[in-house]
Amino acid sequence: INEEASDKVLEVEQKYNEIRKPVYEKRNQIIKSIPDFWLIAFLSHPALGDLVTKEDQKIFRYLSSLEVKDFKDVKSGYSIAFNFSPNPYFEDTKLTKMFTFLDEGTTKITATSIKWKEGMGIPNGVAYEKKGNKRSHADEGDFAIFTLWI
Repeated sequence: INEEASDKVLEVEQKYNEIRKPVYEKRNQIIKSIPDFWLIAFLSHPALGDLVTKEDQKIFRYLSSLEVKDFKDVKSGYSIAFNFSPNPYFEDTKLTKMFTFLDEGTTKITATSIKWKEGMGIPNGVAYEKKGNKRSHADEGDFAIFTLWI
């Protein structure tokens, strides 16, 4: 009976996610008219605000919208799409991060590889290996929250 109830709840969630789409689209249009909305949102976030560096702030000024989409089976995961205006940092206009809930109770996280423009990147395209418990050079880079979170 619990499985049947879970399936019914899933059906209702999917139905109302579709009904909400126009509301979310209208909200996104309003957000686009507010200068630096996403930068301010990240800076104001209680957990993320202190992690956003000056360099991150430069990138977040180009973030035009954020879209969260549940997978068809909402119990299996969701994705977050970060949509950017053309910018001097990377070629991509859309970066996506996917969270897939696995049967054993873990979450698999995958993300779009960032196509950095010449001379940009973390740190300028050089990869660092993490050794021991210390943070890597990439973690301490100028774009800390951007590359760690995205």
